Amino acid sequence: MRPSRSTDRGAAARSQRGDALLEALVGVLLVAVIGMGSAYTASRVAVTHKYARTQAMAISQLRQMLQNASDIASWCAGSSPPAVRIRPEDSSLATIDLPVTVSCTAAGTLTVGGKTISAAPSRVTLSVTSAATFGGAGSIVVGNISGG
Repeated sequence: MRPSRSTDRGAAARSQRGDALLEALVGVLLVAVIGMGSAYTASRVAVTHKYARTQAMAISQLRQMLQNASDIASWCAGSSPPAVRIRPEDSSLATIDLPVTVSCTAAGTLTVGGKTISAAPSRVTLSVTSAATFGGAGSIVVGNISGG
């Protein structure tokens, strides 16, 4: 004897309820993965913005230092330049002063008619290093070529 159609429909409905539950679970998992990916991307953008901001501050200050030729001569002679001051976005945090390293490459001397002339440095580079502040290798170098 064949089972009635009503019992066949009931069994099919019960199996479909389980399929719907499984589909809903897969949907929730997909939304969770997309949400985690979005959160990760947003955090990486925030960190990149922080590093770009502090790098721009340091580059601006190093360029300003290179504008004064009299200071450059004294730095190449051995005196130390002022520190680069980084101000965090959060004003409740203390400013960060980073020491600046000076590298001078002398142009050498020139002798004309028995008279020796020593030239001013031809290349001056100022650098500041802090991996925690600038990210990556953490070194920023700004240089100029004078006399050219």
